[in-house]
Amino acid sequence: MPAVSVVVPVYNVKELLPLCLDSIAAQTFADFECILVDDGSTDGSAEVCDAYAERDGRFRVIHKANGGVCSARNAGAAAAAADYVVYCDQDDLFAPRLLELALEAQRQHPEDLIVWPYTRERETFAAQPEAPDQAVYDRRHLLDYLAGDMMIYVWNKLLPRSVLTAMPALFDESLIGGGEDFDFIARFLPVFFRQHPGGCVRQIGAPLYFWNPGNEKSVSRWDSNSRGYSVRQLAFFAKIKQAFPDFYDQDEEQIARCFNRLIRPMVFGFTLAKKNGESLKEFWNSPELAEMLSWLRDHRWYLGLYPPLRLHSAALGRQMLAWMDNKPRLYGLCYGVFYHLLAHGWNHF
Repeated sequence: MPAVSVVVPVYNVKELLPLCLDSIAAQTFADFECILVDDGSTDGSAEVCDAYAERDGRFRVIHKANGGVCSARNAGAAAAAADYVVYCDQDDLFAPRLLELALEAQRQHPEDLIVWPYTRERETFAAQPEAPDQAVYDRRHLLDYLAGDMMIYVWNKLLPRSVLTAMPALFDESLIGGGEDFDFIARFLPVFFRQHPGGCVRQIGAPLYFWNPGNEKSVSRWDSNSRGYSVRQLAFFAKIKQAFPDFYDQDEEQIARCFNRLIRPMVFGFTLAKKNGESLKEFWNSPELAEMLSWLRDHRWYLGLYPPLRLHSAALGRQMLAWMDNKPRLYGLCYGVFYHLLAHGWNHF
């Protein structure tokens, strides 16, 4: 039995697929199986999968009717033979030591969830450290980590198959075009920590996964499903509370940091809504938004993008986010003005 099963959902990406599969075949840790789930490809991707399986016995192919990335991931996990599952998107790359470092960390720390960063920068991906350090997040800091960019994806984690088989369902196949990773992680974590009550999240300090930013067909491409973006970010807040029933029992600063990370993509969605000609009425009237703002007000926490939410101003949100990224002095001035107008004396970052 292999030590780890790598699952790759495949759909119509013939040009990029060989680079992905070559990066898996070149792993320094060789005791793996790679399950290629051809999700009804029509461009020759299925033949590429078959060719890899013919010349490398570690690769095998499942051909199925098109059902979407969630359906393909579920089929791959169901076929996995190893004790651990790692996902890889069809257009992305593994660093050569990804499986080696992940499984060694798991061997040394069997109760922990092993994760690793990703990068979109080719130079950063190429410059892998020889001996990466590790960061450990215990249960007291998981809330902050869950709201971060590294926690919400499935392809940067070593997933124990014992946890997957204990979950009532894996990927929600009704989710099309976004949100499926976060939905899965929010349901995965409670099951993981029931099985590993003393475990932590342990992050390897190396960008072992390359997320290809140049593929127009990527299932992870944010603008492939940009409608309702801000509302979907609020849905993530609801999923975090579901994963952590003691959400409001956490340290106040950690809750505020969690909100701070969640708010930025909500405000980013204002730009997408304008581009799509969408109304933000559902967002502004959401009970989740009211709950967040009420908590910040009651506990006197001021966040950088609090003003546009407090004032229900999408225009202000777009402007502040643009200044945050491109004109930090103007953003700082705006931050200070609204702090004194709306939240003088509050806690702030």
